[in-house]
Order: sequence, then structure tokens, then C-alpha cells
Amino acid sequence: MGISRRLITYIGGLVLLVGAFHVLHQSRRVSFVTEGSLTASPSASVNEEGYRENHCASLGGFEDVFIIVRTGSNEVYKKLPPLLNTTLPCFRHYGIWSDLEEEFAGLHIADALDEIDPSLVEQHSDFEYYRYLQEHGRGAVSSDEVAGWTDAPNTKWGRDTPAWKLDKWKFIPVAKKAYRKNPTSKWYIFIEGDTYVLWASLLAWLSDIDASQPYYIGRQMNLGAELFAYGGAGIIISNPAMELLVEQHTTDPDGYNELTINQWAGDFILSAVMSDAGVDLSPAWPTLEGEMPSTLDLKSMSSKGHRLWCYYAGSYHHMTADDIYSYYDFERKWTSEKTEFPRHGDIFRELVFPRMKDRIPDWDNLSADVQSENATFEECRELCESQDGCLQFSLTMSTCKTSSSAKLGTEQLQVQGSDERVDSGWILQRVESFMEDLEATCSGKGWIIP
Repeated sequence: MGISRRLITYIGGLVLLVGAFHVLHQSRRVSFVTEGSLTASPSASVNEEGYRENHCASLGGFEDVFIIVRTGSNEVYKKLPPLLNTTLPCFRHYGIWSDLEEEFAGLHIADALDEIDPSLVEQHSDFEYYRYLQEHGRGAVSSDEVAGWTDAPNTKWGRDTPAWKLDKWKFIPVAKKAYRKNPTSKWYIFIEGDTYVLWASLLAWLSDIDASQPYYIGRQMNLGAELFAYGGAGIIISNPAMELLVEQHTTDPDGYNELTINQWAGDFILSAVMSDAGVDLSPAWPTLEGEMPSTLDLKSMSSKGHRLWCYYAGSYHHMTADDIYSYYDFERKWTSEKTEFPRHGDIFRELVFPRMKDRIPDWDNLSADVQSENATFEECRELCESQDGCLQFSLTMSTCKTSSSAKLGTEQLQVQGSDERVDSGWILQRVESFMEDLEATCSGKGWIIP
């Protein structure tokens, strides 16, 4: 499908898609001091270094990949330390690209946007924030402004913040820069600062896929009638496909700039160039997942019968720093003791289920079925217990909601000055039976080969 047709078909597509950091088992420690002041110190003990070396050595195939970290200056201090304190330093080949060139903990963060048409950068409103950053540096935006972006509303063009509007422009440039930097890598893997990749599993999966063929692999999402790979879950492109992408973009850079202006999702733009180059998406769900485990419906199943619970976990998105450190420690322990890779079901059993309790105050477990608007917490529990298949419930003020899915959910602190609060509970014995029932449905190999 050509660019002009895509513009007509897809414009306006409605797809809506701390502080202090922990330092765990890392020979190169990154610590947060004050905004604009990051230090790196080789302060790990010998045992910690040995533990890391053993874990890195277990990542077969790491020399074959190039990791592309796409980030923004507004989130560097929050999201990069967990990556640098866990698996990223295991890799020989990686690059970090942002909207501001700077040094961070002894590493160079390159400018993702410095090769875009200068007239576009100078004139288009999407680049207003970028121009301001180049003129004033990191101090251009206050921490309060950045914090306010978290609450910005979603629109048909995505989240309405300066950083979000700029982010869509990074995908193609960082792909081209990565290929130029290392044109011989077998695989190029795009991740974000809050993407957690279970590298042992993912690299073993890639070893079963023929890297000499053009592959564009990712967690499938829809924009209109067209599939694209969701960037937050990780996007994987083989060397031949990356070469085709770079060549295709060179044929009409102005046309692809126009497409980017009229779309909101940079990962969709990447898909458009891949499609024009003749490389279709190889769907990777349920191996790659675009959400965090605490919000997933483990009963989910693809149209081909692939159930999320049963498949090896390759990635998660929207992970906090605490999540990343916790999952990293879990993964290292798991791979040192077991020969099988952890499945999404194992992640739920080992890391999610233990956090479920009879009651957690100021917590939303994402129950959605309204049962009563005039209930107490105990009455809400009784309503859930009276329904076959009800696994959990929540009470917001006096509104009782239940669910037949088992989700941990997220903290929901009471807003100061407001009476509204949400408490959540689980029928733990039923959740245990739920896990056993799902486990009984699993058979065969734990990933999908494109």
C-alpha cells in the first residue's frame, strides 16, 4: 500500500494504545544523586561481579544482536538506571538514542533526530520541544512539568505531551543509525526504558529462527486494518530486513516524513516502511507482551489457540524500576536452577500470585463487573463468593465490582482531599484452582516460530 493511500485510509485511526534507584548485583552501579548529577562507580563486591558474569555467560547468542534503546531526555533519570544495572551491559553491541545528546553515567546518549530534514525541524510544531532542548539543554523543562506529562490525556493522536509528539520521529532514524553502526548484526532489537526482556528465553527463541531471511517480528497490534509491531514490547528485525528498511526509506524520505506528520505512532511508521519494502509482520504474541504481568488476563488466547499462560515469556512493558530489579533477580535464579524457560504462567505463579491478599487497601485489581452500588467490603466479598468463577473483587467507595480473571492490578492511592478510595480482595483458594486449570491446558513447545 503506497504512502498516499495510507494517509487517506489511516489518518485519524483511533488506537490508544525514584528519586532513588535500587542497586542490585551489578559491577557498574548507577546511582541517582540530584537531577543532572549521575555518578557511576565500580562498587560491587567480588561475589556480585561473579554472579553477573555467570548470568551474562548464560545468554547464548548475545554477540549476534544489536540492542536499540529509544528513550527521551524527560525519562532518562528514571528509566535508564534499571537497564544499566541489569542485563544491558551484557551486550557488546548496543546504542542509546534520545532527543538530547548527553553523557549519562559514563555512557554516551546520542541524538536520534539530528539527521532529520533541517527545514522540518525548524518549522514543524512537533519539533518545538526538540528545538528548545537543543537551545537550553536538560534544564529546559522543570521536573514539575515532566511530572505533569504523566497525567496528560490520551487523544486520537496519542498522549498529548511534547515528548510524545516527538517520539514518533525517532523510530526510523534510530534504525538507520543502528544499521550504520553495526551492519553485520544478525538481529536488531528495539526496546524502551521500561521494557523488560527475558533475554535467555528471547535469545534461545531467536536461535530457532533463520536470521538470514527478512523478518520483522513483534507484538501485533492493529491500526485500521493493518498490523504493526508495538514498540514497548520490543521489535525484532533481522539483518536482511533492516537492510531493506534502510533502502526503502531512502527511496522517499519526504513521503515518509509526511506520513509521520499525519500519524501518531512511530512504531506504525516503522511497519509502513517495512511493508513497502515487502516485509510483513511476523506476530510474536504471546512471546512478546505489551503490558506488565500484574495487569494481564492470563486466560487470553490468540485466534490460533495460543494461550498466554502456556508460552515462554519474552518481554513485558510499562515496568517500574522495582519491577525490573525484582524480575531480573527472579530470572537469574530461575535460569541457574532450571533448564526450561519461565512461561507467563510461571511469572504469575512466582511473582504475581504471592502479592494477592484477602484485602489490599488503596489498590485497584481492575475488576470491572459492577455488582452493587451500595455495599461494604465484606458484602462485596460475599457477592463474589456467591458467583461461580468469581476470583476477585474491588470496592470503590460503596461500588462493588467483581471479575472472573485474576489480576493483581496497581496501587491506587487516595487523592488528598477526596473521600474516594478503592480496596481490592481475592478469593485465594479459587485463584489457586484457576492456576491449576490453566496449567492443565498447556502442551508442546513454549514459543511460536514465524
